[in-house]
Amino acid sequence: MLVWGIFMVLVEMWEQDEEGTSEEEPVGTEEGVSLGMALTGLPGLVSHLNENGEKGDPGFPGMPGKVGPKGPIGPKGVPGPPGVRGPKGESGDYKATQKIAFSASRTINHHQRQGQPIRFDHVITNANENYQARSSKFTCKVPGLYFFTYHASSRGQLCVDLMRGWAEPQKVVTFCDYVQNTFQVTTGSIVLKLEKDETVFLQATEKNALVGIEGANSIFSGFMLFPDTEA
Repeated sequence: MLVWGIFMVLVEMWEQDEEGTSEEEPVGTEEGVSLGMALTGLPGLVSHLNENGEKGDPGFPGMPGKVGPKGPIGPKGVPGPPGVRGPKGESGDYKATQKIAFSASRTINHHQRQGQPIRFDHVITNANENYQARSSKFTCKVPGLYFFTYHASSRGQLCVDLMRGWAEPQKVVTFCDYVQNTFQVTTGSIVLKLEKDETVFLQATEKNALVGIEGANSIFSGFMLFPDTEA
């Protein structure tokens, strides 16, 4: 308001001088020019001083930069919580889970006749009951691969036949040891692939000095290695 008041005072002074100049001196004189130049108006006021204008529109996105180098591998994270327990699996094949094994010793100490099964009458182990102590024969109930072994104490020459089959068993191998008038231990083993209901046993020969006494045991054993899942 102060500036405006000064401006109005100057305007009135200029108007008075203008009237005097028109009567006394012609326009264009040196004094008239000086007065006109001296009465030049004040600059206008700047509105919105020190105020920012409106925000402009966003510019277009620039070109993507080059891919930077691969950063270092970070530290190992904390293990997560255990997952949800899965559903119960299907029942397995009973053939693959069966345990078949036997072991029997001989307690009979009398001469064994040729061509007869050798008696192993005392059952030590008989998982799944595939061995019959009365006949001293193993009967296959689950087809597959089986391991058989024997340890025989004798007082002289000894030969035994290992037999297999159904109604008419056949000789597979013969184990022999030849000594005279002395104790010895004979052993033998074999792996057989058996079919269902096949029998396996040891059979006496003409050389039969087998004994079954305390401190000189004779044992016949066998067990299943792998079942035949395709049978």
